[in-house]
Amino acid sequence: FAAMAAKELQAKFEKDLEAFKGLQENLQKSYESRMGLVAQQQETELVKEEFDTIEDDAVIYKLVGPLMVKQNIDDAKANVEKRLEYISGELERSSKIIEDQEKDIAERQKVLVKMQEDAQQMAAASGGKA
Repeated sequence: FAAMAAKELQAKFEKDLEAFKGLQENLQKSYESRMGLVAQQQETELVKEEFDTIEDDAVIYKLVGPLMVKQNIDDAKANVEKRLEYISGELERSSKIIEDQEKDIAERQKVLVKMQEDAQQMAAASGGKA
């Protein structure tokens, strides 16, 4: 009976461990995604700084597919502001997702450690009787 219970516990532990590894992989992807957003934010901040120092009569071009198209300075500045707002919102959303994933991983890790401790205690108890 104890051997049967131990096998079931081992199977459950392995299944939970695989799920835990999957959560870690998802968290890693979330970190990478957030890093990409931070890079985009920094690039866009640089563009905004350039626009702040640009002369009023300067000509701005925007890359549209393979073409460079003239763009109104005010439109270009507005687009950069909108992009910064969007990226900030995405960063907040990303941070919230990461926070939730980190909490979930911490909780699951505690459960796995407890399962491992229980299994070791069972093994010690059954080993002591034999």
